[in-house]
Amino acid sequence: MIEHLKNKKIRGWCSFDFGISCYPTLILTFFYGAFYAKKIAVSPEIGTSNWGFSISIASILSFLLFSIILVQGKTFFGNLKTKFFGWFFLILILSTTSLCFFDESSNEFYPLIVIMISLICFEMINLFYNLSLHKVAPKSKEGLISNLGWAFGYFGGLCSLAVIFLSLELTRPYDYRLFDVSVFLLIGPFVALWTMIFGYFHIKNFLHEKFMIPNIVDFVKAVVDSRITPFLVSYFFFNNAVISIFAFASMFASFLFGFTETQILFLGIFINLSGIIGCLILGRYEDKIGSERTVFICILSLFISTVFLYFTKGYEFFWILALFIGFFIGPIQAASRSVIVKKIKSSDQLSAFCSFAMFGNICAILGPFLVGLIIDYSDNIRYGLLIIPIFLLLSLVPFKKLVFEVP
Repeated sequence: MIEHLKNKKIRGWCSFDFGISCYPTLILTFFYGAFYAKKIAVSPEIGTSNWGFSISIASILSFLLFSIILVQGKTFFGNLKTKFFGWFFLILILSTTSLCFFDESSNEFYPLIVIMISLICFEMINLFYNLSLHKVAPKSKEGLISNLGWAFGYFGGLCSLAVIFLSLELTRPYDYRLFDVSVFLLIGPFVALWTMIFGYFHIKNFLHEKFMIPNIVDFVKAVVDSRITPFLVSYFFFNNAVISIFAFASMFASFLFGFTETQILFLGIFINLSGIIGCLILGRYEDKIGSERTVFICILSLFISTVFLYFTKGYEFFWILALFIGFFIGPIQAASRSVIVKKIKSSDQLSAFCSFAMFGNICAILGPFLVGLIIDYSDNIRYGLLIIPIFLLLSLVPFKKLVFEVP
């Protein structure tokens, strides 16, 4: 698998994911959001609420942007060039850099505007990254290369996380200040620098590439002809489950199993390491057994493990299940991308991945909303967890014929 990194375009493509993965890891998940809620917002409760609303608004705006490209992209843009995505790459770098200007004395809404802009830009360059797969992967190796890229993304997130974690530990005696500047204010510029260094190679390698936007009617016909609809239905359900796992994992660990903040951080690190191993192992066999069958295996494994998770109460068994979930949660996303590349012809893939991203935006709202609704209605966090295997069970239904097909 690693020998494919000798190819300059594959190496640059993997490096791109290595670079951009620090944004969701450091800004959205672990550090900056908590810093905003505790230090910049009026109160932690209001800050957490405003942060959640901002992410939802950015997801809605991203959905609208993808919709415009999908429906009217041919009219407005013609064929998209890499420079189009390059502008979003640049704005992502500038917006994350500007986060260093917002401290305790700042207006609480300004950093949220920056976060929304940066998240929309991240969604767009992630579209560019997915869209590039069929241009870098050798024929019949799309599944392997997709998993390799996903593993690099996990690894990039872990490395950037380690740098910031060490910086916080080293500056703890000095009230988390470096040269009299809060380390938390340096997270944005660090993300920008990391993204620019490791993401630039892919932009440079694809500088003169063009991506076709098909007519929406022709695209719908192509989707029907490709017989990919059952997979898309399944994707809608299991992606709700996947996003809900990411959104509530730390809360489940904390409130149901008594994890401290440090233990949650280490849990995240080991889940990501498990995801890397899962991508490397399943990626080696995906093209042989078929990408859809790989997705099916991952769904079934995640369904079984989340059912066990609902009933378990032991700390040690939770760790085992969490690592098992991590092992399959990376490959299911990588294999889903491979299905699109293999099933949809290259001229239709920009529209296909726009639709893919729009599904993701809907799931980012629907899945966590339903989990939160069940918890609020029942006043029981464990009941909220039960929504995840239900989503996974529903996603298995469109695969009923797949088990009997030859890949």
